[in-house]
Amino acid sequence: MIDFSKTYTVKIIAFLLILLVISPPFNTWEKLILLSLSSTVIFFSKISQKDSHSKILYILFFLFLFILQNFFSKNYVIVNHVVLPTSFTNDFDYIKKTFPEDFEKILKKRLKKLENEEKLFKNIFQPGYGKKSTLFKDYAFQSENLWSKVEEGKIVLIHKNMNFWDFGPSALNDTNLNFGDPQKKNYKNNLIFPTLIKLNFSIDNQDSNLCFIGNLIFKKNNKFDLLENKSRKCVKIDSKADYFFLDYKRDLEIDIKKNILYENSYYIYTFLSVLLISLVLVFSFNINKLFLFFSISFYFVLFIYLKFSPNSISAFSETFYFDRGMDGMAHYGFSRIILNNLFLGNIYESLRGAEDVFYYMPLSRYLNAFFSIFFGDNVLGNIYLISFFPIVIYKLFALFLKDSLSQILTIIFIFLPIFESLGFAIINYINFTVDGYGEGICYFFLTLIIYLFLKNEKKVNLFFIGFLSFLTIGLRPNYLAFITPFLTFYTIYIFIKKDDILDFGKNIFFLFLGGSFIFLIPLHNYIYSNEIILLIENQNIDNSLHITFDDYISLIKSLNISENMGIFKHLKHYIKIYEIWFFIILLNLFFIFNFRLDIKIKILSFSLIFMHFSFLFFLGDPRYSMGAWLLSFIVFVNVFFNIYYPYLSNRIFSAKQ
Repeated sequence: MIDFSKTYTVKIIAFLLILLVISPPFNTWEKLILLSLSSTVIFFSKISQKDSHSKILYILFFLFLFILQNFFSKNYVIVNHVVLPTSFTNDFDYIKKTFPEDFEKILKKRLKKLENEEKLFKNIFQPGYGKKSTLFKDYAFQSENLWSKVEEGKIVLIHKNMNFWDFGPSALNDTNLNFGDPQKKNYKNNLIFPTLIKLNFSIDNQDSNLCFIGNLIFKKNNKFDLLENKSRKCVKIDSKADYFFLDYKRDLEIDIKKNILYENSYYIYTFLSVLLISLVLVFSFNINKLFLFFSISFYFVLFIYLKFSPNSISAFSETFYFDRGMDGMAHYGFSRIILNNLFLGNIYESLRGAEDVFYYMPLSRYLNAFFSIFFGDNVLGNIYLISFFPIVIYKLFALFLKDSLSQILTIIFIFLPIFESLGFAIINYINFTVDGYGEGICYFFLTLIIYLFLKNEKKVNLFFIGFLSFLTIGLRPNYLAFITPFLTFYTIYIFIKKDDILDFGKNIFFLFLGGSFIFLIPLHNYIYSNEIILLIENQNIDNSLHITFDDYISLIKSLNISENMGIFKHLKHYIKIYEIWFFIILLNLFFIFNFRLDIKIKILSFSLIFMHFSFLFFLGDPRYSMGAWLLSFIVFVNVFFNIYYPYLSNRIFSAKQ
């Protein structure tokens, strides 16, 4: 029997060892998947009680492999990049300010030609100009710079057949580049912005061959020269030199050739990482194979999605190229502004979050910024979080269903999108996350709230219910319509349940301590605008309010459908007349009050009715309503297997008799 304190200690030590082996930032698919699967094993498996006589031998073998792994992590390149402007003024000329004269001439000649071909390139801002610039020092901000040992730049491990996206050109997702050409096909991503990528090699790559396809600018005979290469020519690497690639077609390809060991060092490094992690996990845990299967399945579905996604410009790159003109890019772009200011020491500007008063969802930018510190300039942190979605779904169902049924429903959630429109499909949340939207993690938090709510009233659970409620509202402010009645009736429930007023006070304290972080949002708005605004700008609320009470009153009085077609067009975003499944799920929320069910299910249903009622006035598109439909479906499953199915089974059985 292993006591709790020992279990907790072993899990923390194992997790720290895993972090040491994988090493931050976790900005590649390999690192992300290893971290995700390891986290699943560590936090959802029981501690192994294996014989520990071989501990010393095990530790020595681990150290040997760790030293070997560290050796193969030395084959890297330091990467910087910047999206170049094509127009210049005497007031602010980034290229003239940053580069030598001969280098400047090469760039400007090529950029002028590009601007003549695409006039919209005139809209590219000068790097370093304006409050929304993410110029760090000489080049674009990269959060991975925190983990490198150089003044500016990130470490990218070298592997075979590297392309443009392997260098993580995150500045392409700056808010200043949130535009496309509406006169041409594929408006959301039809502009290929000119990008300068700077590479610096370590001494280990001295005299290696740099073989490439693309436009290389490098110093030759004390003068910068442009080498346009379409046939994978090679040059010798001087580790003291800078190598610049000007890309305007996304056709850059690079190979570093030295010897077979260095050319395959990345794969050896990855293999050793897997081996080290396996040693830690197998030795320390009795692995929960079901949950591990759920995590592996999540990434299988993710890569299937990326494979067949029509808009995946960056393919399997960890740096997703977001659609131009969409909210997802705005939220992500704000996070880059936040972190750039933070790394430059501008704390006040960093906390501003790029807006004096929040217009968009307040917390998306800050959560993206937080994850970027550890996962790099991408949305891998969000993906890591929602990879636990299937496990939460399973554990939620396991609270009121048989284990076998919970497993079947979770497998349907992962692989079979037959209830996709009701939010019961992992592909929905992958889609939101990959597109840069916060709804993926928002609805994960919402589901986690309900799991904790149905489980028990432990004080730590109450704190997290409050805190996750704050995150949910910060990510999707319209869910205030759900959270407000939910927390109100939950408070009443705790009051009725607790005989001891002191115990009730402690529970409510922890619940509202977690939720008290919500006051940070109006505090931000007041500090930066000197206005008292609770969540977001009133203009956003006005724009989101499509139908008013007066519109419905007018319909009731006149009963003239043709004069009130706006109402019916609005409701089509919420439920179409032929979508019977939506009506069944919605009506079930009302029927529940006639059944003998857990009072918590009734509290949940009542709160969901408030949420659905809000869609009569505000837009009920899937992005905004899917969390409500997911929870409503979960409530239906509960009632179906506890009330409807037993009733129907008895009726059918009685008829046969």
